[in-house]
Amino acid sequence: MSRSLDDLDRLAFRLSRTVRTQYPHLLTQGFTLTDLEERLLPFREARREMADGGADAFERAVLRLIAGERGYLQTESGLQAACTQALASPSPSMSLVRAWATTSLTLAQQATTVGTERMATPPATDISDRSGESKPETKPCGCRFCGNRLPENRRMTFCPHCGMDLTKRQCPACSTELDVNWRFCVTCGRSADLPDIAIPIRRAS
Repeated sequence: MSRSLDDLDRLAFRLSRTVRTQYPHLLTQGFTLTDLEERLLPFREARREMADGGADAFERAVLRLIAGERGYLQTESGLQAACTQALASPSPSMSLVRAWATTSLTLAQQATTVGTERMATPPATDISDRSGESKPETKPCGCRFCGNRLPENRRMTFCPHCGMDLTKRQCPACSTELDVNWRFCVTCGRSADLPDIAIPIRRAS
């Protein structure tokens, strides 16, 4: 039985999307705790996708992520223990684990598929397909983040199932945040409807 995505899932989803589209080499190379905080999952950007966008809730969710909850991130057991200890403190904060700033973390397989298992549904067999007749085009009515069906004939800003902002999306090439009705990215100029692509790494000659 599927469940709605919570803030931990949303952060893992955003982190996976950022790494896959902007820094694909980090899928195998890994990244440091400092990279995670400053480049890959900065509070000023990630807070928009959380049900509770406060700084305290964000730091608790990041600590849970690093601690290994749901298996989204892998790292040294010492850092995981430090995060678990920080979460048990009266005021959980990333400052409590800054001594591990250069420790390496890697995305687990769960993080690269979070939210996608409910998006893929088997195609329905239609009689018109077999007879060669064309069938009318239907507009997608599912949340692009969690795949759950959205209420019809209602104007919505957030998905009622996972809480993601339906008015925003990311450029598939550079991950710049775009308004839902934009056709092209304001940063790189690529089509907003391109599928996710791996960005090539420039190597020094």
